[in-house]
Amino acid sequence: MDKAVLSSIDIVLVVVYLAIVTAVALWASRGVKSSKDYFLAGKSLPWWAVALSLVVSDIGAKDMVGLATDGYRWGVVMMNFDFLGCIFAVLLAAFLFMPFFWMAGIYTVPEYLGRRYNSYVRTFFAVVWTVFMVATLGTIFVSAAAMFKVLLGWDFWMSVGIVAVAGIAYTTVGGLRSVVFTEVLSCIILIAGAALICFFGLERAGGWDAMRESVEKLWWTEHHFSLIPPADHPAFPWPAVFLGLGIVLGPAYWIGNQAIVQRDLGARSGNDARAAYVMCAAIKLVFPVLLVVPGLIALALFSDTLGAPFTGQLGQENPEWQGKLVLPRLVVELLPRGALGVVVGAFLAGITSNLDSYVNSASTLLVSDIYKPFVRPRATDRECLRLGRFLTVGLICAGVAASYVVETYYRDKSVFEAFQDALTLFQGALFALLLLGMLWSRATQWGGLAGMLCGVASAVVLMWGYDMPYLWVAWWSFVVAVTATVAVSLVTRPYDTERLRGLVCWIPMKEDAKP
Repeated sequence: MDKAVLSSIDIVLVVVYLAIVTAVALWASRGVKSSKDYFLAGKSLPWWAVALSLVVSDIGAKDMVGLATDGYRWGVVMMNFDFLGCIFAVLLAAFLFMPFFWMAGIYTVPEYLGRRYNSYVRTFFAVVWTVFMVATLGTIFVSAAAMFKVLLGWDFWMSVGIVAVAGIAYTTVGGLRSVVFTEVLSCIILIAGAALICFFGLERAGGWDAMRESVEKLWWTEHHFSLIPPADHPAFPWPAVFLGLGIVLGPAYWIGNQAIVQRDLGARSGNDARAAYVMCAAIKLVFPVLLVVPGLIALALFSDTLGAPFTGQLGQENPEWQGKLVLPRLVVELLPRGALGVVVGAFLAGITSNLDSYVNSASTLLVSDIYKPFVRPRATDRECLRLGRFLTVGLICAGVAASYVVETYYRDKSVFEAFQDALTLFQGALFALLLLGMLWSRATQWGGLAGMLCGVASAVVLMWGYDMPYLWVAWWSFVVAVTATVAVSLVTRPYDTERLRGLVCWIPMKEDAKP
């Protein structure tokens, strides 16, 4: 595949975008003097900025590359990760969980779990989320390398190294406030870039109907235009989509993901936190189309050269298929001058927004849930601020190492699948503890510990022992976690009402309880 040729106007657009982002980051970094400023933006963020930041914290380079790949491979069923896995989950978070998280004054989701259950649960999920975020950094680097190989001709490690250095320089200064305000700009650029790919792609394909006709002629595309595939679908049977994605993975991601929740915890008020999630849900209605349709366009236009993702039968992976080149091929073949610059800017926006989201959140977890409780309980605020900035360097270096693992073991699959596989190992247990903890005052600390251990253990066994699809793994690990939590809670002593005040939705804060 030929390398993209950036014209003068494309280069100017990219440089202007980078200059504006840098200026916004420096402006937003003013006044960062405490760990609260760095990790929670001093609880000063307006709702509209948080909403746009939430969108691009979820959608980044890994999703642009990964969903185009999986749209090519599986079709419009991938839109359910937003339609079914996002909209309901975001509204549930907005009206049930976020007000309590915000009023509790927590820095992290594991901190809430520690207050609701015990320090064992808090520490486990802090460590697990940190490891997951490092793995996610690896998927971001792999996505960047796939695109830059086409755009600039860079090899894998050159791309990873340059993105890592840029990420260190970009994420260590301003903390959450800088992250959120630069992501506002990134969200706008990301929407514009994705829309341009869809526009020029559909124009080349002859419109939607012509594209669909071309796709449906291929042997593996029988269900490519079905949002709800049949129950015997090899990867996304409709019961698994509804139960695993809609009931477990979606809510767990939007309620328990520190990189997502941390933005809302930095909002000015509980009402701002709620409004940000509602606006995010509205914006997310657009993204499934913008990110999945490019995969269908590539399938209609380039299936003869990109090849089939399967051999023999649906679900049997073709090791010769280069799925990560689906989006790069569209960029090279379709985009005219000027539009290419916007799309490159959009991809850079996706890289920077995801990098700063996960690095900032992982450093928050390490400082708030590991360092202060176990290493330096009397650590000063200034010490925590310095450590938070220092950890960004170490986390990005760990992400570079993780990129080798992702590139090696997911060479024949999409980075989006790598991301979901990692989430599935603990999301069932996490959501079970969050849901029971918020809704059921009888859930005990030992019930939560049992649910956590049994849920995660069952996920590992089902995924690696039985090779079960990850949506079913999510559902059954959730069922196991709920069962274990309830069973053990019924035979152990719960906390008293005062201990649970403000942590369970039926037990109001003291000021709310006054007549």
